[in-house]
Amino acid sequence: MELAVILVCLVLRLVWVKAQTLEPNFDVPIVNVTAIAGKTAILPCSVQALGGHKVAWLDPREKILTLEERRVISDDRISLERPYTNDWNLFIRDVKPSDSGKYMCQINTHPVKIKNIVLYVHEAASIIDELSSFDTTAREGDTVQLICNATGIPPPTVTWYRRPSSTKEAKEVVGLNGEVLVIYNISRYCDDIYECVAFNDISPAASREIRVVVEFAPEIFLPTKRMGQYQGKETILECRVTANPQVYSTWKRNGVEITNNYKYRVEVYEEDKNTITISLRIRQIDKDDYGPYTCKASNSLGTDMEEMLLYEYLPPKTDPATTTTDRTFEQQQPRQNQQNNGGVDSISIHRIDTQPDYHNQGLYPSQQGNGGHTFYASGLVILLALLSIVFDTCR
Repeated sequence: MELAVILVCLVLRLVWVKAQTLEPNFDVPIVNVTAIAGKTAILPCSVQALGGHKVAWLDPREKILTLEERRVISDDRISLERPYTNDWNLFIRDVKPSDSGKYMCQINTHPVKIKNIVLYVHEAASIIDELSSFDTTAREGDTVQLICNATGIPPPTVTWYRRPSSTKEAKEVVGLNGEVLVIYNISRYCDDIYECVAFNDISPAASREIRVVVEFAPEIFLPTKRMGQYQGKETILECRVTANPQVYSTWKRNGVEITNNYKYRVEVYEEDKNTITISLRIRQIDKDDYGPYTCKASNSLGTDMEEMLLYEYLPPKTDPATTTTDRTFEQQQPRQNQQNNGGVDSISIHRIDTQPDYHNQGLYPSQQGNGGHTFYASGLVILLALLSIVFDTCR
């Protein structure tokens, strides 16, 4: 029994002596670490056969951060964690871009053994408000430059979108990628909301909206330039005005602005972005109300006006009835004159109207076609028959 104990002690002694004679070394390959700003960066360092040597961490400026298991600086974001015996991992909480650089895990051997680990800190994109464009107002025809000053690590890509402000349509990409968007010869149709989105593959992306307002002189459109109506009735005149800004729009009569009263009623309706409709209701129209009416609009950029004519509407005139000369035939009625030895004493003449009443039938002679010719042929036959009777009587 005593011999066994002696043998165990000798083995342990030999192991301890061998351990003391082994050089410590790093058993984890060199790696570079990438962390996201605000997260925790873990720099690994694992040492085998450390023996009586010590481990220390140095920052990129070669300032000692930890020695053995103690933190030797005041920055409480930094700590040494040892999940396993051989581990000497450096933790940096709430890591910042300024923490980036080459860190050194050292063993105080002779010469000193060093393991270098490079820390890269990536930062999500952000937009610097004070160096970017705010809402912009421009006149039609101007050149507008929008700026979106973005930062991030790595540098983000800036994409520009246009989002219609008056509809629910999806936004569309405009221009080229970059921090500056230039709109040349801007028109009223460019009046919208523009959005710049900065992204560097680290969520979330940063975005900024810029409202662009385009001002332009008024333009007037009349649905019709002539309007007819009966006396005693009422009518509505409409005028559509497109302008930005909408400052002054009205109806005028003989150069005088029309206001609401018992005769006139002026109303304004919003049709679309920058477009309104001005309606003028005229009640109980009389002859003095007929004539031109002027729609006028103006703002600081210009004036426009259009004229609409209100005229008296008359019912359509009917064509006068067509008059024709009735054809008559003289029908002779023979009468025996005893005093003239059986001769013709007198001829009694009767008017026979051979013209049909076209007007009562709703037709004119020109509309009768061949039926009219047939009627006149029958009249000739009757006339010949009458003449034959007269001749027979005279015999």
